[in-house]
Amino acid sequence: MQYQITVQGQVDASWSAWFNGLVVNSATNHADGAITTLSGQVADQAALRGILNHLWDLNLTILSVIQLETESEQT
Repeated sequence: MQYQITVQGQVDASWSAWFNGLVVNSATNHADGAITTLSGQVADQAALRGILNHLWDLNLTILSVIQLETESEQT
C-alpha cells in the first residue's frame, strides 16, 4: 500500500532509511512552521505501526495519515 504521512516539524531526508525507505520532504511556511511529508510503499500494517512509532519517538505531531490509491486500484 502507498501512504502519505504528514507531521509537524522537520525531518531530514537522510532519515529515509529509518522510515523503511519512505521519501522524506520538508517544507516551511510562516503560519505552521516546518511540515514534513513521508510518502511511499508500506509493506503492511505492522510496518506502518513501526513508522508511526518512530515518529512518536521523535516527539513529532502527526497531522495526517493517508492511504493512497495505487494505479491497479484505480482501474
